[in-house]
Amino acid sequence: MTTTAELSPLLPLEGGFNLRDMGGYATADGRIVRRGMLFRSGVMSMLTEADERYLAGLGIATVCDLRRPGERRRDPTRWCEPAGVFYWSRDFTESSGVLGELLRGNAGSAEDVRARMIHLYGEILVDHAPSYRFLFERIAAGHVPLLFNCSAGKDRTGIGAMLILSALGVPRETIVEDYLLTNRYADFSRLMDRADAGFAADAAVMRPLLAADADYLAAAFDSLDRDHGGIDAYLGSIGVDAPVRARLQEMLLD
Repeated sequence: MTTTAELSPLLPLEGGFNLRDMGGYATADGRIVRRGMLFRSGVMSMLTEADERYLAGLGIATVCDLRRPGERRRDPTRWCEPAGVFYWSRDFTESSGVLGELLRGNAGSAEDVRARMIHLYGEILVDHAPSYRFLFERIAAGHVPLLFNCSAGKDRTGIGAMLILSALGVPRETIVEDYLLTNRYADFSRLMDRADAGFAADAAVMRPLLAADADYLAAAFDSLDRDHGGIDAYLGSIGVDAPVRARLQEMLLD
């Protein structure tokens, strides 16, 4: 039996952070998400020159960066322009998904931080809808392979992956498994050890901030049903109607 880790492997990069292929997952009707077409990632500022050559060799056509301007300045993505890859980002001020913002002032207890993370996942669906719309537009127009990222590669990116895999017909339990792989693949100590990381909270308080928690993603699914009329209605609101979904599935599924 094929494991989720085999289906969504971490790419062999020395400086990659949670950068993995989303291919290999089975849909509810038995098709398979093609490998080498969709990639999700955290920051890419630590990539080595060899890593950058490896990514360039994958033929990636689009990179959608879901981070705020300050995050992009602190951890710039440098490899796209030399590789001729279309790089897109959006200037916005909303703080949902920016982990450091949750620790400003009195962070409170670990339970407080976890509660804020659960609430955050509903906010991301609203705050980052324009980014998700553009991401789907690029895919539907055939500008693939496509890579999308945020800082940790788990919150804004996790919601994006949830939406894409849902549009392709991947079952919810598989989407959750893909989301939880961050707990295996993201080495947050590499980020926090840097002088400019901006994290100084107690380890117990940090734990729920850095975790990929199934309850966080469940909160997003609950918000879709409660606030947006369900996943299909939300996707429709960002331009992913039935014909677009059919085009995505034809392009990305075997």
